[in-house]
Amino acid sequence: MAAAAAVVCLTGVAQATPITGNIGFSGAVDLNSTTANAATAATAWFNTVAASPSGSFVGTVNNGDAVSMSGATPWSFNSGALANFWSVDGFTFNLISSSIYSQVGGFLNVSLAGTVVGNGFTATAFNGTFQVADPASSGPQTFTERLSFNSVPDGGTTVVLLGLGLLGLGLFRKKMLIA
Repeated sequence: MAAAAAVVCLTGVAQATPITGNIGFSGAVDLNSTTANAATAATAWFNTVAASPSGSFVGTVNNGDAVSMSGATPWSFNSGALANFWSVDGFTFNLISSSIYSQVGGFLNVSLAGTVVGNGFTATAFNGTFQVADPASSGPQTFTERLSFNSVPDGGTTVVLLGLGLLGLGLFRKKMLIA
């Protein structure tokens, strides 16, 4: 009986396919300040494209594919959840939180956490960074930006929780048979 339960549980688990790999973006962004040192938000995005996809993104996302930043306009760098933060070729990143971790010398670095969904994959935790530098002194006030995202490994937590759940079911079943 326990073997049959394990097979049924493992069959359900085998069908969940998380997104793996990394994806980057490049382009330009307008900030709510003339310097990255004082900026607290992005107000517009320009020519954002995908760069260096790997893992699950390969074969679907190509270098130079247009990225929609519709959920990130406007975007406060210290924010909570934002749905559809970015999307490209059927993949969508839903932001859970973001915060400034460095802002000095004309450079701004923001950390992001959320989930990527799409193209038949299971929603997968992803962390990312947003990096922007002050524009050239002779150029317009459009800042060059770079976004990069990496999947967050599970670390075995799912397997441990599955084992505890099966153990609990087994103990419950044994108690029911005794009673």
